[in-house]
Amino acid sequence: MTEFEKRLVTAAQRGELLVCPKSAPAVRAELIRELLLGRHGQLDPRGVQIEGARIKGVLDLDNVTASVGLYLYDCTIDEPIDARDAHLRALVLRGGRCAGLQADGVHIDADLFLQDGLQVEGDQKDGLIRLIGGRIDGDLSLGKVQITNAAGPAIDANRVRIGGSVFARRRVRITGHGRWGAFVLLSAHIDGDLQLDEDVTITNLGGPALDAGDIRVQGSVLLTDGFRATGHGKEGAVSLENANVVLNVKAEKAEITNNLGPCLDATSARIGGDVLVWKGVQIAGRGPTGAIVLAGGHLGGLVVLEDAVITNERGAAVNANGVDISGSLFLRTGTRLTARHPGGAIDLISGHLTGDLDISDAVVTNALGPAVSADQVQIDGRLFLLGRTSLTGAGRFGAVSLHGAHIGGQFHGEGEVALKMQGGRGPVLNLQELVVGTSVTLPPTLMCRPRGRDWTCAHRNWVRLDGLSYASLGEGWDWQQWLHLIRRHTPAYHASAYQRLAAVERAAGHDGTVRRILMAQQTDLRRRNPQALGGPLTQWFHWVWGVLAGYGYRARRTAAALLLVLVIAGFLGWWAGQVSTRPGHLAAERVASATAAAGMPCSTVELVGLGLDRGLPLAMTGMRTRCDLDSAALAGQAFTAAIWLVQLAVWGLATLALAGYTNLVRKPG
Repeated sequence: MTEFEKRLVTAAQRGELLVCPKSAPAVRAELIRELLLGRHGQLDPRGVQIEGARIKGVLDLDNVTASVGLYLYDCTIDEPIDARDAHLRALVLRGGRCAGLQADGVHIDADLFLQDGLQVEGDQKDGLIRLIGGRIDGDLSLGKVQITNAAGPAIDANRVRIGGSVFARRRVRITGHGRWGAFVLLSAHIDGDLQLDEDVTITNLGGPALDAGDIRVQGSVLLTDGFRATGHGKEGAVSLENANVVLNVKAEKAEITNNLGPCLDATSARIGGDVLVWKGVQIAGRGPTGAIVLAGGHLGGLVVLEDAVITNERGAAVNANGVDISGSLFLRTGTRLTARHPGGAIDLISGHLTGDLDISDAVVTNALGPAVSADQVQIDGRLFLLGRTSLTGAGRFGAVSLHGAHIGGQFHGEGEVALKMQGGRGPVLNLQELVVGTSVTLPPTLMCRPRGRDWTCAHRNWVRLDGLSYASLGEGWDWQQWLHLIRRHTPAYHASAYQRLAAVERAAGHDGTVRRILMAQQTDLRRRNPQALGGPLTQWFHWVWGVLAGYGYRARRTAAALLLVLVIAGFLGWWAGQVSTRPGHLAAERVASATAAAGMPCSTVELVGLGLDRGLPLAMTGMRTRCDLDSAALAGQAFTAAIWLVQLAVWGLATLALAGYTNLVRKPG
């Protein structure tokens, strides 16, 4: 041993830090191994502490069971440290330079620190810092460190077991290359938190930045305060696929980018707490999977997107297809989602929310499909569209599509919610087969205002309401507003929209309103779907039926028309008694009898009775035995023909009245 190496042995025995002057010779790596093995006597529990040294040779700690910890400060280590299957008390590398750490299967009783300006650089294809299958009973802590691998992962901690937390903070730069990821925590188990914050940058231009697929975290995953991740590929910039996180996942003041796939991929993840993406987060993905992927996940708390900008030029902004959320999903103030995906900028198809879906003051735009696609979704709570929310979609499925969805509570729109379709095509709301447990209040921006007998509308948007089911009308919308929306702002006639509105009003005891709604349905049927009625004659009869009988819902109108026709019949009888056909004769005159000669004028009562007798198809007044029309005269024939027409009208009106009162005529739907 050199004199300087003897000083190192003495310092280790005393538990003192050995500071190496610049002129000091290099320290043999073999001597450090011998010290850790206890071959130079008993060492102080404070361990081997060296500052400013140059370590010569390969520090071979493979299979070493160290008696104390190793602390290297501002040292230069030219060769990668080998610590495979070693058992170390602690390992601390602060500052300096290191060629790498190969520590598969290592067991560290305390912490592994890589901090304070440490630079680790190399081109190791299998990973620059390898902790595969290792165990660290304390923390894995990275701070003010730069780890760069030009050929593979910067840190590969696949299947590592961490008894504490994983920290990366304060100017951490991790750069890797290749499909395995820059920072690999695949199938790792962390008893504490995974916390990457305070200016942490992870970069991989050939694969994931952080690959934590199948990870188990007993605490939370925190990507905050200047966290930046840049990845490349379908695996995601930050992958939490199949992860199991007991508490929360939070991205705050973070920036995640992937130019060929998702940014935050939590496919099929199980997260016991909240998922928070907020406070200045910027996420830019590119690919059909989605920028944020929660598809098939089981989330135990809230999902909150607030003050976040999420873009995807070739897919969904948020893919939550089939997600199961035990809490609510909030899109709050400052959130801007931009996507190009036929399946929706926000894809909630077949998902399940135990709480609410609340979209407030958010801006969501999709150039190829719905802004919000929630077909077949199950929402046990309520759905809110509030504030200055702007939802812009494209295509034929609507800006907001809830086809076949089920909402246990209310569907409530309030504020200046803007629903738009690019190119002006397609419905802004697709509520086909939607089931709402309580009330429906559509956004006020879809409301039209009555103006006399007409309506004034600030919009020309379409909504699809066929199959929509709800228990009551929400505040602000009355039945007339709904009826106008159904008649003028649905793309096609559907009976179910009228029938549901009528059922709601019937349940409220408004029978008069129900009749008006059902009459409007029949009018709309003839206007927009006349072929359902049959040929022109049937359509004409349907129109007459509407005018005279209100389609069976206005039987009193039929009775009034019948009374009017009978008055006309009586008038025709009286008139016939005033028209002369030849000298001494009238169109209606007395019939010859034993007490009176033929040709004598009839009394007024007899003439009116004659008209009624002729007009009534069954009931007879008996007036024709004393007074009748002169059918031999031309005028008498004309009055006879007129009376026949009146009789035909009486037959028809009587039939309609009977059908209206007894419901014998089936009303077309």
